[in-house]
Amino acid sequence: MTDRQRNMVMNALKMGGLFVTCGSGDEINIMNTSWGTVGRMWNRDVFVLPVRKKKYSHELISKYKSFVINIPTPDMMAALQKCSKISGHDVDKFKEFGFDPVPAKLVHSVGISQCAVQIECKVICTSEMRSSKLNATIARDMYVGREYHTLFFGEIVRSSFEKK
Repeated sequence: MTDRQRNMVMNALKMGGLFVTCGSGDEINIMNTSWGTVGRMWNRDVFVLPVRKKKYSHELISKYKSFVINIPTPDMMAALQKCSKISGHDVDKFKEFGFDPVPAKLVHSVGISQCAVQIECKVICTSEMRSSKLNATIARDMYVGREYHTLFFGEIVRSSFEKK
């Protein structure tokens, strides 16, 4: 992954977030995230994705061991914001937003065809956050009464930086 591509991902996180897609067949979902990071670990390009256990996406990422990061276009921002307010357990978000799922090329997941950029990630490590390991201020400000995240470390195995 180039520095320019890494910056695109990080800027999208700062400017409103990313779509994360996961699953296969009849079990697919979209979630949004404004948390995550892209970097280099274990001699691999990696995206670290935090997901709460109650999320449908947590179930699918755990099952299929993969996810796809999709950078939204400016006209998708309303859908991005609405995405966090509905559950994939109850609603097919692809239909809800009028998005077309497209099979990933190298991982067992789907992407969003309307997004020009899709980054395919294969889960290579998971880590459960623990209150005893987290800075007290962050724990107080971000987790009071809420469950901690599972961190999914996804090796970036393919990225598509196309112009649409």
